[in-house]
Amino acid sequence: MGMFDNIHYRDEEYQTKDTPSQGLDNYKIEQNQDDGHWYLWHEEYDAEWIKDDDGFLGGHIKQSNQHWVCCHSFDGEIRFYRHALETPQKSWERNAWIEYKALFMDGQMIKIREIFNEPLTEWYKDGVKEKGLE
Repeated sequence: MGMFDNIHYRDEEYQTKDTPSQGLDNYKIEQNQDDGHWYLWHEEYDAEWIKDDDGFLGGHIKQSNQHWVCCHSFDGEIRFYRHALETPQKSWERNAWIEYKALFMDGQMIKIREIFNEPLTEWYKDGVKEKGLE
């Protein structure tokens, strides 16, 4: 299974495979208090490879100078999801996942809707099976 990014929306954390990075980066959809519109933001950072012969892959990336940058050039759709076992709904009443589809133009969210009963993409199905969460 491939990599994903985390995306924060309305105080909840979701996963997505539709953001540009796909390297376990952080994104957020946040409302601008000045104009009331919602925008996509990416947490950018400086990265340095730290060699560690005993570690997995021989080292790791150390992040520094983290800061949020608005994705003003992003146009497209992002689907994001999270497991919903903490909700009071029963899994047979509704999928055990909460999923949204959001449309962006110039980094501004112009449409969002919760997804119900749509076919899941193959990578999503495979990930659910792999984690034993069917």
